[in-house]
Amino acid sequence: MSGRNGGVERARKLRMQGRPGEAEVLLRRRLAAKPGDAAAGRLLGLIRAEAGAYAEAEYWVNMALAADPGNPEAHLLLGQLRLESGSPMDAAACFEHALSLAPGDAQALFGLGNAYRRLGRCEDALRSYDESLMLRPDQPEILCNRGNALQELGRHAEALDSFDRALRLRPEVSMLHYNRGNALMALGRFQEAVDSFDRVLRHAPDHADAWNNRGNALLQAGRIEESSGSFRRALALAPAFVDARVNLGHALLEQGRIPEAQSEFAAALAVQPLDASACNGLGMALQRAGDYEKAGDFFAKALEARPGYGEAIHNLALLHLFRRNFSRAWDGYESRLAIPDYRMRLRANPDSVARFDGARHWRGPGHDAPGGLAVWAEQGIGDQILFSTLLPELEATGQPVVCEIDRRLISAYRRSFPALTFVELSDPPLPALMSMPASVLAGSLPRWFRQDVQSFSRQPRRILGALPQRVDHYGGILGRGCRVALSWRTRRTDWRGRSKNLFLEQLAPLLRVPGVRWVDVQYGDTVDERNRAAQHLGVEILHFDDVDYYNDLDEVLAIIEASDLLITTSNVSAHLAAALGKPVWLLYPGERAPFHYWAHGGDHRCLWYPSVEIVSAPELTDWPELIAHAAEKLRTLVAGQV
Repeated sequence: MSGRNGGVERARKLRMQGRPGEAEVLLRRRLAAKPGDAAAGRLLGLIRAEAGAYAEAEYWVNMALAADPGNPEAHLLLGQLRLESGSPMDAAACFEHALSLAPGDAQALFGLGNAYRRLGRCEDALRSYDESLMLRPDQPEILCNRGNALQELGRHAEALDSFDRALRLRPEVSMLHYNRGNALMALGRFQEAVDSFDRVLRHAPDHADAWNNRGNALLQAGRIEESSGSFRRALALAPAFVDARVNLGHALLEQGRIPEAQSEFAAALAVQPLDASACNGLGMALQRAGDYEKAGDFFAKALEARPGYGEAIHNLALLHLFRRNFSRAWDGYESRLAIPDYRMRLRANPDSVARFDGARHWRGPGHDAPGGLAVWAEQGIGDQILFSTLLPELEATGQPVVCEIDRRLISAYRRSFPALTFVELSDPPLPALMSMPASVLAGSLPRWFRQDVQSFSRQPRRILGALPQRVDHYGGILGRGCRVALSWRTRRTDWRGRSKNLFLEQLAPLLRVPGVRWVDVQYGDTVDERNRAAQHLGVEILHFDDVDYYNDLDEVLAIIEASDLLITTSNVSAHLAAALGKPVWLLYPGERAPFHYWAHGGDHRCLWYPSVEIVSAPELTDWPELIAHAAEKLRTLVAGQV
């Protein structure tokens, strides 16, 4: 090794043998003897970069470039250093210079992709990664960063494919499993995401981010208590981990542990006082606790910290709806489409949401579209019924209207609104909907028709009618007397569902009221509960076993119509009965309305449904007290009919 570059070659071999310190000593001696040695400067810069001494590394690389400005390896290394120092624009220029000297260099293309991605130019980054992969298809690092760019572009299925390709090459790399878990989360495949994060944690049990994201996946999958444990593991590893603290707060909210949730959000703010997500979370906890004033303050703080924050805008809008400040609510309510979780739940197929995004949006009365308007369904069947109470006013605009509605309600709506066209809610949307020149989401209709409390005087008493012959059929079976339909739970599994779900046995004080003919309109299997009521209370609750209560809603409508009253918690039955204009007693404890539309202004009447009476009171804070109160109210009603 006595040639001109013998010392550099020896240093290179020492580095490859894992002896960088010895290589560095050798290179420094050479540079002391020959300060302009470009090869020695480049290699010393690389070794110092690998040691994390980026500023010193850049010094040696610049020295090498001064001696040999046409060396592509030096420009490539300088680009990597500029990227590490947070200067992606300078880095991109270095990589582009390297490519001008060595066209088609895979490493320079990879670096350029990384620089573009840092600059937010993800489409350009993707092109660079793909060019690099054509030259080096077996490089998991390129596939990984390509997947990250696709994630940032919202192309989550393609990102997942990129991570899977990388994992086939390097199945032991924890970061690939971590990124794969994030892609699965974005696709709503939460259990698979948990499995990916578990693979990360088997090899890297101290990976706080993986514990946190695993908790998010568990929370979305409905495994709420497990999610709390995962967030706590993340916090044990990183006590100042604000995101994990906020996520734990949300998990506690889902469990109904409101004071504990408040404490976690407050603890997050103690670490990071202007954290928007913690302010938003604390606002949610305060709203759930009934402190609307402070809740509004924290939503406002969240928006000060992060202007345009969709979740805080939406939560503040919901708060205004609870408080009946309609004119201040509806514009913010439109932000729901900017919230990823909401968009994911809006339709079974995300492509349908993208189709709506691309449609021409209706701007309210006076902006009617020649050719007609498409009303897109959103949310659950109860919300579809709620927003359909505005169809008479929409019909009065005189424009042709095509409405999406759950297939189970198609017949009822066609009977009730013969001038409108109804099509089945479908993914993708049916051509009859897509062909209309303007579109509006059903949940956006109130923005145009309900700007204040006074405007609700236009709410129709009823919008649906049951089939008369079927009403007569069930009425004949029910006979005379006080015929009360009963429903007591919802299919929802989130905190709202748990807060309004009962067992039939809990309604025993009601069931013991004499002179009532009880009718079960609760969807799902209720046979065991009804048998226990018969055995322990001596109460027969009529159920029509030949009716599919979930799918055959025309029959359910007729059963409710044949009854005198529905007593229920917040569920679909309440909306069906209210749409018929039947008297409804809607129960929830402590004036804690589960949804804004059930909140009342002191008169215990529902603005949206004139036939609905809210049965609640601040002092009736639990279900036993509330049910006992409802039983006395029912006893008085029955006595008045005798």
